[in-house]
Amino acid sequence: MATIRDIAKKMGLSVSTVSRALNDNQRISIRTRKRVKRIASEMGYQPNYNARNLTNREANAVGVVFPVNNRVIDNIFYVGLLRGINEELTSRNYVLSVAIGNSTEQVLENVKSMITRAQIKRFILLYSHINDPVIELLRHQPVDFVTVGKPAAGQKWPYVDNNNVKAGADGTRLLLNNYHAEHPIFAESPNGWPYELDRREGYLREISQTDRKPVIFSVPDQDNTALDQFIKDHPQIDGVVATDDYTGLKLYRRFKTLYPNKEINVVGYNNSLPNELIDQHFHSVDLHPAEMGQAAVQLLFEKETGSARVKHTIVAHSFFN
Repeated sequence: MATIRDIAKKMGLSVSTVSRALNDNQRISIRTRKRVKRIASEMGYQPNYNARNLTNREANAVGVVFPVNNRVIDNIFYVGLLRGINEELTSRNYVLSVAIGNSTEQVLENVKSMITRAQIKRFILLYSHINDPVIELLRHQPVDFVTVGKPAAGQKWPYVDNNNVKAGADGTRLLLNNYHAEHPIFAESPNGWPYELDRREGYLREISQTDRKPVIFSVPDQDNTALDQFIKDHPQIDGVVATDDYTGLKLYRRFKTLYPNKEINVVGYNNSLPNELIDQHFHSVDLHPAEMGQAAVQLLFEKETGSARVKHTIVAHSFFN
C-alpha cells in the first residue's frame, strides 16, 4: 500500500506538502491538491483517518441526535433522514454515531460522552426545540451543529427545513380545490413545535381568503375522550390538515368510528405511514427526508471547505398521495 512518502517521492514534493494537499489545506493551490489526489488514487493510497483524527483531536464521526419521542423508532421519516445523512457522510469518509434515549437526560449524557470521550466535534439534531438542554450544551461547546427544523423565534444556528408555511397552505388548498372541503380544520400536537406553527400559519392564510371560519384543535396524545367530544361538537368537518401523518391518522380513525358513513379527507405530512394503514381519503405531503439528511451534512461541513457558512437550506416538498 502506497504511503505519503511514496507519493512525495514520485511527485518530487515534500512530505508535508503532500499531506496538506490530501487534507485540503487552503495554503496548497487547488491545482496541486487535484494533482496529488489523482496520483494518490493511481498509486492506491488509503488515508489513515484514525491517525489523522487523533492528531486533530477529532473523530471521523458525526453525532446524530434523535428527539425524545415514542414515534421515532417506527417512523420511516427518520429512516429517510438517516439514509441521506449516511450517504453523504460515507462520501466524506465519516461515519454516524447515534444518540437516542427514553428521556432527555439519557440523550444529554450520551451527547456529553460523544464530545468528551469520543472526540466528536460535529452534530446533526433531528429536531429543534426551544430551551432544549442538548442544544444548550452544544452551543457552549467547541463543536459545530445543524438542526433538522428551523430554530424557534429569537434563536440562530444553521438548519435544514422545508418551507412549512407554504406546505401548510398547499395542503389546505388541496382540500379546498381538489376535494371540495367546506369545513376543513387544522389538527396539531400539544407540543407547539416550530414546524407546526408554520403549517398552521399556512392553513390560516388560505382559510382567510375564503368565507370560512378557521378551526384549530390540539389532538391529545392519550385522551380519546377529548378528541371524541371535539368530533361530536364538529360533525360538519369534511377535511383535516394535520401537522403530521400520525396526528392526521388518529383523528381520521376516531372520526370514522363515530361517523362511519361520512366522507372526510385528510392531508398529513412526512409520508411516514405504511400503505396498509391508509386509504384513498388520506393524503400525505412528502418532505423528502433523504434529501434533507444530505443537505444537513453539506451544511455542517460548509465551513471546512472555506466558504462562508450558509445559514439554512430549504428542501422542496411534494404531494405523495
